[in-house]
Amino acid sequence: MTFQSDPAQPPAPGTIFAEVAVNAGQPARTPFTYSVAEGSVVKPGQAVFVPFGPKILQGIVIRLNEQTDLQAVRPIASVADPEPLLSPAHLELAQWMANEYLAPLWDCIACCLPSGYGQKPVTMVSPVDVPPLLPVYPKDQKILQYIAEHGRVTVEALREAIGQVSLTTLQRLQDEGHLTVAQGLARPSGRPRFERRIQLSIEPAEARRIAETLAEGSPRSVEARILDHLSRIPDSTLTEVRDLGATPKHLAHLEEQGYLHQVEVQLERDPLAGFDFTPRPRPTLSPEQAAAAEAAWSGGTTLLHGITGSGKTEVYLDLVERALGEGGSAIVLVPEIALTPQAIRRYGERFGATLAVIHSQLSTGELFDQWFRIQRGDARLIVGSRSAVFAPAQDLKLIVLDEEHEWSYKQADPQPRYHARAVAEKLAASTGARVVLGSATPDLVTYHRSETGGIRRVELHGRLAPATDGSVSEGALPTVTVVDMREELHQGNRSVFSRPLKRALNQALKAGEQSILFVNRRGSARFVLCRDCGYLPLCPSCEVSMSLDQSSPIHPVLRCHHCGRSRRLEDRCPKCDSAKYRPFGVGTQRIEQEARAQFPGARVARWDSDVSRQKGSHERMVRALEERQIDILVGTQMLAKGLDLPEMTVVGVVDADVGLSLPDYHAQERTFQLLSQVAGRACRRDKPGWMYFQTYDPK
Repeated sequence: MTFQSDPAQPPAPGTIFAEVAVNAGQPARTPFTYSVAEGSVVKPGQAVFVPFGPKILQGIVIRLNEQTDLQAVRPIASVADPEPLLSPAHLELAQWMANEYLAPLWDCIACCLPSGYGQKPVTMVSPVDVPPLLPVYPKDQKILQYIAEHGRVTVEALREAIGQVSLTTLQRLQDEGHLTVAQGLARPSGRPRFERRIQLSIEPAEARRIAETLAEGSPRSVEARILDHLSRIPDSTLTEVRDLGATPKHLAHLEEQGYLHQVEVQLERDPLAGFDFTPRPRPTLSPEQAAAAEAAWSGGTTLLHGITGSGKTEVYLDLVERALGEGGSAIVLVPEIALTPQAIRRYGERFGATLAVIHSQLSTGELFDQWFRIQRGDARLIVGSRSAVFAPAQDLKLIVLDEEHEWSYKQADPQPRYHARAVAEKLAASTGARVVLGSATPDLVTYHRSETGGIRRVELHGRLAPATDGSVSEGALPTVTVVDMREELHQGNRSVFSRPLKRALNQALKAGEQSILFVNRRGSARFVLCRDCGYLPLCPSCEVSMSLDQSSPIHPVLRCHHCGRSRRLEDRCPKCDSAKYRPFGVGTQRIEQEARAQFPGARVARWDSDVSRQKGSHERMVRALEERQIDILVGTQMLAKGLDLPEMTVVGVVDADVGLSLPDYHAQERTFQLLSQVAGRACRRDKPGWMYFQTYDPK
């Protein structure tokens, strides 16, 4: 039952020692020391297998030493990969994160590894025999019957099927000869994907001639069809050939005769396969943009402070072009996965095939292939969310954080709870890369650093309106109107839309333009409250008010948008049984319903995390907006950043007061940032735009 490995021994003279981060599931922030067997070659960053107690576990070599203070050490069991997976810069970064964020070292190392690379230890149970007389103990009987029926299984699967099973019981059954227990590693979820292909080994004309000589209806007629097919498609998949009636026997016979051969081809799962990059003319930077790019390229960390629509993206593109022109790589981070489709399109139009994308909505296989594509140097521009900062970019020259003020750059759970901005600056310090922090509303800490000389700050003051030929002209800011909703109530308007906002939406619809209705709350209502006793349903896990969600086809539910916990909405107050148990406030579902009712001819869509969980949903929404399939878009903060739509002229914030009363010292700062960003979605080109803030506290 235990793993048989070399015991710890006093180190011999001349022994090399490796400090290894071990995938042990323990909160260790330091590596473990192992000896390197004589004749073995081990390098920092290399994946190895090491003994850990009675098990063999996965590890990554952090560094090599010629001496150790330990009296006895165990040797590395084996090398997993011949070449290092991680660079010295990423090894240094992982150790810094472990100390900075008090996180387990392996968890920090795992951030830098390919998706799905980790292998967890598992205990496997295998049958040996089932005795004629089953043991007296009922639990023993269940165990032996289950493994007799299912063969080799994990202890977890066994426990799930028959209930709690102790390792002591398994050890006893092994000693009695009824089963075997072995420690091992689970198969990694991230691995290459291969496809078997059938390729012609002779000339197509000869294959057609041979196929014609094989009489139709003879036992070799299937082989004739195979050769005829390969004469037209010399490289076919095994599935295509099987559809002709081919069996392994047919293929083996043709392979023996030298007519074809079978190969395993690695397939790349490409998340950019559906994108069509049409090259755009390179725009001419304005003098202000050119000066900003020159300053940022001079090195260090730069805050690019420019109002929405001031052309920060064009500065990023210029800097990326410089990085790639020097043979290096660049990483561009965006705060929301929803922003990646437009970012991919903008950068893809300029840099095409060298682009890679990394974010959490990609499959494990796609992330695995993208990681190795980047490590090989086939992709030198990486676009993605915060996790893309760990991409194994070769010769890194530039890291850009667009909308650097966004809280989504901070990882909350699981560990390590890092901030992508701090990680980017640490990685840049190790690689010599430049860091550009771009925002119209910078984080106060970042802005203070630029004020005190900690980092450089460059300003973009004017708004630009790019044209299709690559030229730019001066753009305008939207006209901002603050609507006092108390006055609307006094005038008898009890709708969620003020009269000025209604007029603007109607005018935009008549002109064939697009509009945004922004409310930073999902669901149908912000909360449910009993007007008699004041009962407010709170999430038992998060202690925050639960929102009303009416999207269920069966009955309304109360849902916590932090942890996802939900329960059915009661008809009456569960505390005092009052009928005055009603929803308050508005959410995206309610605004969508009201917009459809108020503007029956409009094409209304909702964009929040409740409707964008499926893979590719963000790309489909952006495409629908760009193709003018949506007139009014209702959504949360994911649409407040980065969207660049030429026909978007009206933006309405339905409830601008949301967020100001949150128990967070960032509340006012984040509300200002959010409202400024959503205002920037209007009049992105040469058309005028209008912005409406609906509030009960206009001062």
